[in-house]
Amino acid sequence: MDTLGQRILKLRKEKKLARDALGTKIGVSKTSIKNWEDDENPPKLEHLQAMANYFGCSVEYLTHGTGNGDNFKKIQEKPIRRAPVLNFVQAGSFCEYHDDAISDESEPVIGSAGVNVYWIRLEGNSMEPDFESGELVLIDPDIQPNPADYVIALRKGEKAVTFKKWRPRGFDEATGEEYSQLIPSNPDFPIIDSRFTPFSICGVAVQRNQVLRK
Repeated sequence: MDTLGQRILKLRKEKKLARDALGTKIGVSKTSIKNWEDDENPPKLEHLQAMANYFGCSVEYLTHGTGNGDNFKKIQEKPIRRAPVLNFVQAGSFCEYHDDAISDESEPVIGSAGVNVYWIRLEGNSMEPDFESGELVLIDPDIQPNPADYVIALRKGEKAVTFKKWRPRGFDEATGEEYSQLIPSNPDFPIIDSRFTPFSICGVAVQRNQVLRK
């Protein structure tokens, strides 16, 4: 199955464009084009949309290999779905009240997603190098996490959420109760263990300008 990078490469060659020429069309460097085609990192949403506009295809075709130029025209006639953008404190409030009116900022959602999804703007460097501070990740609060999913969680007594990878650990022999952990990507940050720091999962990451979980 083709990757996003392979589809970009195919479309670029069909247009007989060099990487720097395509970069000029959408406002990025030829190095960015190379990185996308090599699947080293995904394009941002605005660059996906710019390429879809230029190539006459859908964003869904670029990201998932589905859809075509005709579909793109039909999609463009429909209102673009947007989801609110929350910071860590706002997301903490959303965990309790599910009120997306706490934010005036919103961003488009690519493809299908749950009814109550929202974007969260990452803070800090606990998830580097996998995620960067300021990056937007789409959160679905209505699905349960699977092992190794990225989640946002609210620690007991705190107002701001944290973003980590979730790892269930089974049962604690001392108490007989289930426990789990929140794992940072940056080894300089500690693992959060629910036995010692109780937390609740508030949502699962499903998009990051690419699909993390279907």
